[in-house]
Amino acid sequence: MTTIYDKEAMLCQLDETFAELKSYIYESVGNQEIHEVEKTVFAKLQQLGRSLLQLFISQSGTGYEAGNPPLSAEGQAMKYKGIVESPYYSIFGELQIRRAGYADSSGDYMYPLDAKLNLPDRKYSYLLQEWIEASATESDFRTTVERFNEMFDFSFFPQMPQRLAATISQQVDPFYDQVEAPPEETEGSHLAISADSKGVRLVRSERSDSEAEENSPKARLGKGEKRGIKKEAIATADFSFNPQARAPEEIVKALLNRYSPQERQEAQSERQKRHQQGLPEPRAALNKHVRATLEGKAVAFSYLMTRLLKRDPKGEKKLIALLDGDPYLEEMLIKKLKDHNCHDRLDALILDIIHVSEYIWDVATALHGEKNPQRIKWVEHKLLALLNSKVGRVIGGLKQTLTKSKLAKAQKNALLKAITYFDNHRHMMDYATYLEKGYPIATGLIEGTCGSLVKDRMEQSGMRWSLAGAKAILHLRAVMKNDDWHNFWMFYIDTERERLYPNFYRKAA
Repeated sequence: MTTIYDKEAMLCQLDETFAELKSYIYESVGNQEIHEVEKTVFAKLQQLGRSLLQLFISQSGTGYEAGNPPLSAEGQAMKYKGIVESPYYSIFGELQIRRAGYADSSGDYMYPLDAKLNLPDRKYSYLLQEWIEASATESDFRTTVERFNEMFDFSFFPQMPQRLAATISQQVDPFYDQVEAPPEETEGSHLAISADSKGVRLVRSERSDSEAEENSPKARLGKGEKRGIKKEAIATADFSFNPQARAPEEIVKALLNRYSPQERQEAQSERQKRHQQGLPEPRAALNKHVRATLEGKAVAFSYLMTRLLKRDPKGEKKLIALLDGDPYLEEMLIKKLKDHNCHDRLDALILDIIHVSEYIWDVATALHGEKNPQRIKWVEHKLLALLNSKVGRVIGGLKQTLTKSKLAKAQKNALLKAITYFDNHRHMMDYATYLEKGYPIATGLIEGTCGSLVKDRMEQSGMRWSLAGAKAILHLRAVMKNDDWHNFWMFYIDTERERLYPNFYRKAA
């Protein structure tokens, strides 16, 4: 039991520590370099913080009240079992918490101080967990632990953040279930959804599960990617935007990078003017929300539909979808739109213009070579035709080239690939209409999401993932990318408080 003398001794120790810190500063002037002083001050402040937190714990008592034991769930007085001392890891280091324990007739224990202090289920403070998991969403687990061990003189094991993430990430879906839609005044007049896939390398013991992914292969494999080694992470994005019409010639100019320095300066001046007026860029993604799942396309698009209905419950806004041409993504999108009675809201299903232009460039290079001036002219002519919704004419011209010219095998292959791609997706290539309506026609946002949300963390050197570990990090990483980290942690702490100490806090309220 902590006596008044113990508390006085702790206060005196605090005063002495702070006095030592001030003395050290004065004595260091002219004798030490600033980085040395900085390191020493940080260590002493940690010591001071640990002492202050230990004082707070001591002042909070042990939870024992003579003659007033807590009651069991059945309303029976519980039996006092003595004091136990337990470790608690804070950002200042390890502390000890003395807690009075009580037991009921069935042998179940409770510690009243735990509820009073809202102690976490583990020995790690909520703030420490938050900091470690924030780092673990960006860096590998070993690097995260090494960084914290060095900074705070801990001795945590490398698996610690992974085990924390497995539990914490379970609250990501409940968190987003209760998050309200963005305020209407911050939204655009139209809604957009997009999806793409990115492979995540699995540990060998779990690779067989990835081979049965929805009974359908990916449309395209990444460079060096092999089937059965990776599991598809389906990344999704939803956002609103305000449309602004553009001419096909403007898009061709951008794709061929033909803007003059003067035009670039004028465009920058316009952006600055809009920024000063507090206006968003035309077609800018407003209130963007991203997620990634390893549970398949059906789950990914069901989540997108939930987001769509939350953002526009009355169905008043026109909807567009941007895809890269993966037929399985398109198939699942249409299915889920119909399942949720949202298919009539889809005003445009748009094929990414960048993927389209890549096929055009491949054919141009095959026919003319990389240095022939005719190559760029040919590309410009075909792109302009496609952006004027003349996809049938472009396909016809490619077929004529294929049948009337004497071509090498590589040239024929490039033509056949482009013809097949355009023919399969011509229903998504009415670019003249899309541009007239002011819609975006590129999937750069979702491709950037695949990179920043999935690839940048999941494909660091030598990484292999368990499904559970990958799912946990993708959940938490999405929270970070959506700028919801602080709000999520408040929700997580509240949820844990309700789970661990429901009766205590309900009575207190």
